[in-house]
Amino acid sequence: MERESAVQENMKYSDVTGLLNETGLSPENLAGKISVSNSTYRRWLKAAPQKEFPKEYESNLAAGVYTLLNDKSLSYDSKRVNHFLEGHMPEFFTAAVGRFNNSEDLFSKDSSHQDKITAMLSNLGNSVRIRDQVDKSSSKISKFTEWGAAWKYRVKLLVKVVTAKNLTLVDRLVAYGALFYLILPFDLIPDAIPVFGYVDDFGILGFAVAYYCKRFPEMAGSGENGEDTPGLA
Repeated sequence: MERESAVQENMKYSDVTGLLNETGLSPENLAGKISVSNSTYRRWLKAAPQKEFPKEYESNLAAGVYTLLNDKSLSYDSKRVNHFLEGHMPEFFTAAVGRFNNSEDLFSKDSSHQDKITAMLSNLGNSVRIRDQVDKSSSKISKFTEWGAAWKYRVKLLVKVVTAKNLTLVDRLVAYGALFYLILPFDLIPDAIPVFGYVDDFGILGFAVAYYCKRFPEMAGSGENGEDTPGLA
């Protein structure tokens, strides 16, 4: 059966404000997070709820949502967050799905965005060639740890996962898939949306780290502002 492509519904102002209200942040703080002026964000708040949200601001909003997820202002467990992410599936996901003949069998009808991303990462990590490429690219991967504390935490945790002796190969597949995506030689993110360059890579790493921290809580360590990741041998 041919897999149907998802059709993204036009966003309404109520979708945007409802999502961002979950952060509990002030309009001023939110405006900064999504890279718009204070006056622009306040216009959004005053707009008719069912009016269509301007498409020219969707890339700002998408990059801002990843930022808010990173600093824990938004939660991956939120239904609104999952609905938004589902409609803004990274190009990586669409491209990767096409590489698997039976990709529709990977997901149940009720699979969340997190489930779909981790399933695809696991399938990527299941390739021996991909695992070999990750294992041979340690120096390239380590360079991403210089991009700040949050990058360092995510990359180091996933590197420790793939080298952990106390985890099975199956347990390490998602980490292999995420690190492979990080070092892909081809840019799968459209040039027309520059904020989705390494911002999207950072988001993919976030899905992988969230998966491991939820499945193996002892791996979380002191979080993205710290560097220790106990529980990995």
